[in-house]
Amino acid sequence: MTWTLIPGRSVIAQGTQEPDARISQQCPDAVAPPPPVLDVDLDQLRSSLASLKDTQGREIWKNTPETDQELQDIFKSLPRKTKLEQFFQLLFSIQKNLDESLNNSSAPVVVQPPKITDVLLVAKVFTDPSFPKRITSVELTRTDTSRPPLYKVQFSDNEVRFPINQGRGFSSWDQGMCQTAKELVFYPGFSFRIRTARNSKNLVIDDFNKVEIFGQFGTRKIFSIDLSYIELEKVEFIAGTDQGKVKARVAQREFQTNQHSALFKFIGTMIPNTSKQRIDW
Repeated sequence: MTWTLIPGRSVIAQGTQEPDARISQQCPDAVAPPPPVLDVDLDQLRSSLASLKDTQGREIWKNTPETDQELQDIFKSLPRKTKLEQFFQLLFSIQKNLDESLNNSSAPVVVQPPKITDVLLVAKVFTDPSFPKRITSVELTRTDTSRPPLYKVQFSDNEVRFPINQGRGFSSWDQGMCQTAKELVFYPGFSFRIRTARNSKNLVIDDFNKVEIFGQFGTRKIFSIDLSYIELEKVEFIAGTDQGKVKARVAQREFQTNQHSALFKFIGTMIPNTSKQRIDW
């Protein structure tokens, strides 16, 4: 049995979806509307980005007609991008617009509060303002020119939990139970790479490390299995939609926290699975 992560929704064993009537009866939160996308003052965001410097005092961003169009596409295009995609699109734009000398250097580019915090707050990519305030640094490093740079985020705590959908979470009725994604769990050194897909305009985030989703997942079908922690590996945002493809597997923390059979431990850790679903936080 393989497992599918539906970010902001559920983790399910592969199979058919339950009828809509069953969903509304057994899991009413599954049909709740998605969270609103917050409007952004682009002039204020451009100003915050222009003042962003790394720990060596180097400028990170220059306002140009090209970067203005990029910000317009990220925050104003229709259909509106989700907050989660806006977050990664903004970081990708910063990555692309670094000076040539910075982007080709093996030395890391490190930004710290308060400037990076200001940018994230002005961009309104988080509904909970306390989360970006717990970021102590964002580092961008390129050690291999054949691969995209690596983003690494450090936090003020050993574990930072981000409530999904302002603490309400997202739910769905699958595999005979109501499943709810409640929190994103980040650890210091949370890292990832951002790139465009090879054959499309989709944005791809891969090489995820030290991030999990906590919630109530599982199945009540042939087997009865309960899960609490899922580990992200890759996300691909499908351009022009609020959909995405997500690759994930059961997190090691799940097996440290809850008891499972040896067979499921092997399947959960060795076999990732990919799903297509709306992506948000």
